[in-house]
Amino acid sequence: MGHQLMAIECHRFIREHMQLLLRRVQAAGKISSVNWNGSLMSRLVALAIAFVLLTGCAYGRKIDYAHSYPALPAALTQAVEVQVVDMRPYVLSGNKNGTFVGLTRGSYYIPYDVNTRSGQPLANDLRAALLGGFERKGVPAQGAEAGATAASKPDALLLAVSIYEWKSEAAIGEILTYSLRAELFDETGQRLATAQARGSDRVYDHGQAGQSALASLLAQPTLVRAFGGEVEIDSAQNEPAQDAPVRKAAAELFIPRLGRDGVY
Repeated sequence: MGHQLMAIECHRFIREHMQLLLRRVQAAGKISSVNWNGSLMSRLVALAIAFVLLTGCAYGRKIDYAHSYPALPAALTQAVEVQVVDMRPYVLSGNKNGTFVGLTRGSYYIPYDVNTRSGQPLANDLRAALLGGFERKGVPAQGAEAGATAASKPDALLLAVSIYEWKSEAAIGEILTYSLRAELFDETGQRLATAQARGSDRVYDHGQAGQSALASLLAQPTLVRAFGGEVEIDSAQNEPAQDAPVRKAAAELFIPRLGRDGVY
């Protein structure tokens, strides 16, 4: 909430000082004839500094999801190899970089991109978070190549996660909207389980929000059973991935209806 309060104070500061400056300029007549004394110049400098601070509340923000270690709901009997692929349409189209994780709005609700703190693609950060979650549970885990379609050895499982949506939006309130799909494969390439997790929730702490999203995926019953050693061959082997837009949470974003975020 700190950056939100700062933004509100910045808005109030600029509005009050802009009104004062306009009155001073109007009283002096035309702008070209204004006597640029030290007092007026100091106010203009203060206004410029406030504007920089205001845009700084929005511009250049970064979020750390690499340490959003999810809790595991089941005891695993095998090692896990983790693969994460970014399938967000605006990343695939090149409209946004793989480091993009959301939008925050400054003055006039102008959207600014929010990126990963690590500077790595979001897929790398979420893979690191998943690996950390498994390791904390005492499960041997390692990363898998993006093109892997099976676990590399008989005593391991391949967890392949696709990101169809992952975007935070901040104005006055803040939300995280996500859509994830996981597939679990054995060493032969047999798909053992498929699971999806989708949601849009208020954000109070970005690390916890990311942790909850990943935990909700791992807690899906099909994955829990497969991780627990229950052999359950997925009957929909060739079924294409289904993804639909996620309905955003009703948070106090206060974004104008006509405002565009440039994400498509």
